Amino acid sequence: MTSHCLCLGLTPLVLLCCLPLAHPDPCGLSIVPKDLAVAFGGDVVLNCTSTCSSHTSLGWETSVPKVTKEGTGWMSLHISNLTEWDLKPLCFVSSTDITEKARLHVYRFSPPEIHLGAEMVAGHQERITCNVSSLVSGSIPSDINVTLSSRGSTLSESRGSPAVGYSFVAQPTQHGQEIVCQAWLRVGHQVLSDSARATLHVWAPPHNVKVSVERLQFGVGANFTVWCSAKGNPPPKLRWELPSNASVELSDRGQMVTVRSAQRAHNGTYRCLAQNSYGASSGHIDVLIEVSTVPPRSWTVIVAVVLGVIVVLGGVALGVWWLVRKCFMTS
Repeated sequence: MTSHCLCLGLTPLVLLCCLPLAHPDPCGLSIVPKDLAVAFGGDVVLNCTSTCSSHTSLGWETSVPKVTKEGTGWMSLHISNLTEWDLKPLCFVSSTDITEKARLHVYRFSPPEIHLGAEMVAGHQERITCNVSSLVSGSIPSDINVTLSSRGSTLSESRGSPAVGYSFVAQPTQHGQEIVCQAWLRVGHQVLSDSARATLHVWAPPHNVKVSVERLQFGVGANFTVWCSAKGNPPPKLRWELPSNASVELSDRGQMVTVRSAQRAHNGTYRCLAQNSYGASSGHIDVLIEVSTVPPRSWTVIVAVVLGVIVVLGGVALGVWWLVRKCFMTS
């Protein structure tokens, strides 16, 4: 910077001089925002402000079509449908070398996509993957984090990669379980996030087949019911293997077998067979039909015979007593 002095006088020993005149005002530019994250195909709005008191003419330099608006000491820039990955808009003061560049972080960040197995079957090895199609400034970003979780617990996580996978052995209890894929992407000073959800459909062969009855022993002529329940996906169909089909009723879509007036033929094993398109399973229970050693009607006969014997013996005894008494009276 050049100093302008006014000489007041000189002496042989002292130079009296040099009072500095006023300096020019500092000149600079400011862009807001200077670092901008913008989606590929999105819009850009920037504002350039000048601190130059002696220069008021501003301009924007870009390689894409633009719209500008200006006022005293400022000029705004508007770019629609940005399709350039590497663009650095330049703000300048006309007829000077004073410039300022804005930095644009152009990105593409699509929602995560969860991919499930075509047909998950309980007991089989299965895999879930989640992919994020995202670009920052024309390249795959390194500052990305993708996480798979379920029921609040993290299943798998990847850092620096837009894909994550999780392998597991499917269980029947996982049917209907929700899977969440969460992705975070840092673009400049901004952190973007998005998520996706999917529901597990786990097919399962019949399992947990249970057969029950109110008690295990019944008398001849009793009524009783045997129940069967089974789990599976799709719900299994039930059928029975019975000691006898006589006097038997099936109800509740085959879940109940009712025996009316049980006979000895109903004694034995009651087996429930459960089957669906993925397999079969079974359960059973043994029922005992107790048979009395003396049929109920025989007791009536026995009582009648005993009473008859008592009557006969009583009559004989009475006759003997009458004869003995008569002999004593005649003698």
